[in-house]
Amino acid sequence: MDQGDSMEKRKERERIRQLAKTFSEADRALMDKKLLKNLENHIWFQQADCVYAYAPLETEAGGRNLPGFILASGKKLALPRVEGEQIVFCFVESEDQLEKGAFGIQEPAQECLEAGDAEALMLVPGAAFTPEGIRLGKGGGFYDRFLQKEPCHRTLGLAYGYQIVPQLEETDHDRRVMGIITPERIWTAEPVRLQLSGSQEILKQKKQKERDQNMLEEIGRKAKEASFLLGKMGTGEKNRGLLAAADAILNGREEILEANGRDVERARKRGMAPGLVDRLLLTPERIQGIVEGMRQVADLEDPVGEVLSMKKRPNGLVIGQKRVPLGVVGIIYEARPNVTADAFALCFKTGNASILRGGSDALESNTAITDCIRRGLVSCGITEDAVQLITDTDHETAREFMQMREYLDVLIPRGGAGLIRSVVENSKVPVIETGTGNCHIYVDETADFQMALDIIFNAKTQRIGVCNACESTLVHRKIAGEFLPLLKKRLDEKQVEIRADEAARAIVPEFTPATEEDWGTEYLDYILSCKLVDSVDEAIAHINRYNTGHSEAIITESYENARKFLDEVDAAAVYVNASTRFTDGFEFGFGAEIGISTQKLHARGPMGLTALTSTKYIIYGDGQIRK
Repeated sequence: MDQGDSMEKRKERERIRQLAKTFSEADRALMDKKLLKNLENHIWFQQADCVYAYAPLETEAGGRNLPGFILASGKKLALPRVEGEQIVFCFVESEDQLEKGAFGIQEPAQECLEAGDAEALMLVPGAAFTPEGIRLGKGGGFYDRFLQKEPCHRTLGLAYGYQIVPQLEETDHDRRVMGIITPERIWTAEPVRLQLSGSQEILKQKKQKERDQNMLEEIGRKAKEASFLLGKMGTGEKNRGLLAAADAILNGREEILEANGRDVERARKRGMAPGLVDRLLLTPERIQGIVEGMRQVADLEDPVGEVLSMKKRPNGLVIGQKRVPLGVVGIIYEARPNVTADAFALCFKTGNASILRGGSDALESNTAITDCIRRGLVSCGITEDAVQLITDTDHETAREFMQMREYLDVLIPRGGAGLIRSVVENSKVPVIETGTGNCHIYVDETADFQMALDIIFNAKTQRIGVCNACESTLVHRKIAGEFLPLLKKRLDEKQVEIRADEAARAIVPEFTPATEEDWGTEYLDYILSCKLVDSVDEAIAHINRYNTGHSEAIITESYENARKFLDEVDAAAVYVNASTRFTDGFEFGFGAEIGISTQKLHARGPMGLTALTSTKYIIYGDGQIRK
């Protein structure tokens, strides 16, 4: 409860709450329609490129239709996320990017970038408003604190007619709105009270931004300098550095586990989904796996310096290609602390300096791992700036990082669709796009049932929060009557919800009805979509329409269907009679991986050492000149 919340305010909220109960759902729908029409006609809304709105709630004016209405109007949409005692507004492109957050309210997922538009139009919810713009909030004080920090937004309150009251108690910390829109009319409040402190706040924000830019410049400069040193290192020296860093992580495992425990505790309190908590969680066994992965990288052949070809031209020039480091590699990733060590190991082995920017949920874990790595490097005389972690998790800092063309040679995002899309759209640095995993398993009419059940069970339930988990099954119609009950029985062991089409539900009525949206969803949860098909051709067509280019599998005893599936499915990894969970750098023999690329340029699939190198031409002559 906000410290400025009085008994009078609480009584007024309760009075409004009781009034609200007198309106039916149909009444609200009609009022919302009229309200949104008035909003559409407001000059500020028409002029706005970006709109700060609020979570889709049936209890608020505008209801659940508000975010969709804004997006359909061609505006950028930002919704609030609670971070401690503050709210930040993050870009959202669909409701798929929302997750249950503070107070059980839907809010942008962690991968959504902060909007950072200090002059965007802001639609403000409230329990009540006066015609002069005095606002009665819900008691948390979040919007008042936000508007005190960012006073330059144009603000419009959205309300139903019964929420407009003649007077309200107003305290010093309360922030008025500039106008109010109801279903019946548009109210223009008194002139905006941009307090003098607003200009001071803007100056403060500008100075903070300059400090952030200076911090990034310093990180970039150090990384560039380190990349020149790493590019000259021999394989033996790099391997010694890797082993020393691995030993330092093992020796610092208690420190890392304590830091990770704090991250996990905060994530669970915020209501993070179980699959995402699993990604965040470190255990002694997982730390041992990280260390083993780094040691495997040290054992791998070093691609740097490999000469790919040497050809002699008619004029006597000998022209060849030599594999070289990329230079400085930036990695932006979510709450996956293992990525911190994996990314460093592969970048370091290939002579690249790395700048890491992980998600705020894993900040303490990432910091502890990076500190151990840097100590290990220093212990064997190697610059600690071979790896640097950006500890400022502000989304504006991430945006500045994406535009550091002077220092970064390539940027690699690892995370959900929202993060990857944001990096691709905002980066001025070349991006290697790692994709989300809407992975399918097709059970052919010739499939061995036990094999199919074992593979689907493994691919779906071994780890639900990973990109190579199975999210959808296709089953040949001829075997569905016998196979689907067996599939339900097996997946019931892990309480997996199966969302199926009508044909599958006719066989197993307990299945949940699937919607069109389910076919393209990466659940990262104990949920699986299921559809019946009449042929391998129909399965391939469905997969190529809805997949994300990651990993797809067929279970079959037919050589002809296996070859057809391998040839025609468009994905980075295509399997016959094996789990999609094998799409992984470790399983492919690369050691750790930098990510799984779903694009087709430069690298595709699990990206090991070679994917982190480029080539340059080397030319030997004996005095040739061009004529």
